Amino acid sequence: MMRYRMMKWLGLAPRSMSIPGGNFALKAIALSVAGGRAPEGWQMFASSSYTRVASGTWRGRQVYLKVFLPRSTFEGLKNMGRESRGARFADRSIRMTGEEFPAPPVLAYGRASSRLEFVLTEVVPYPVLEDFLTIGNGSCSLPLTSRRILLRAFGAEVARLHQAGWIHGDLRLGNVLCNLSNGIKQPEFWYLDNESNRRSFNVRKQRRNLVQLCMTPRYIQSRTDQLRILEAYAESMNLDRNQYRKMVRRVELRRNYRWRRREARGGPKRRYHPEDRIKEP
Repeated sequence: MMRYRMMKWLGLAPRSMSIPGGNFALKAIALSVAGGRAPEGWQMFASSSYTRVASGTWRGRQVYLKVFLPRSTFEGLKNMGRESRGARFADRSIRMTGEEFPAPPVLAYGRASSRLEFVLTEVVPYPVLEDFLTIGNGSCSLPLTSRRILLRAFGAEVARLHQAGWIHGDLRLGNVLCNLSNGIKQPEFWYLDNESNRRSFNVRKQRRNLVQLCMTPRYIQSRTDQLRILEAYAESMNLDRNQYRKMVRRVELRRNYRWRRREARGGPKRRYHPEDRIKEP
């Protein structure tokens, strides 16, 4: 226990003791994925520059393995006194699930080396909201009426998240799974990429989540559909009409600023794609 407490203080372990560390075989898979080489039977996926993600089978379960690459030489020092990214991912996922904001079950957390940590999660077989609410391949998978119901349901869900004191670190449609097995009027939302989630009731930080949602390109999701999310959010947050309009103006201004900044740097942030040639960290 003393060793665990010391590791937690150094940012090397999640707060939950329920997560077992990975064994040697799992660490070997994590090292291979970190180098951009999927082991036999595994598949690499596109991810951010400082992570590698692969899917495969582990002990009879379909799983995702997320490996966190160091973002700088001093990342270990920065983590002293706080949790590392992998530890935060595991910890936030467990805590959110316990508060009825489900995340894919964490099966293992550990380190493949002194600078590489990984989290193993079980596959949750639901589509991302992006599949339901955007025109990714020329048409939306939901009819118009159902899409409008789901847009409003998700707006109310984001309000519920904020009312519970959670701010998601990267709240976009591709980071939320949606289970419609109980019908379009009773959707269940699952949260992905939880390492940057935090506790806060700060209105400006809450608004940042709304800006993230509105960053979806308008050619695949109309501004009208984005306003449906914001309107349902405002209703659930008990905002009056003037407060709603003020919120929308601020979200739109911030969205436009972020798009101008993105265009000035030549496009979105660089991401890793499996076909890229990556040097082993």
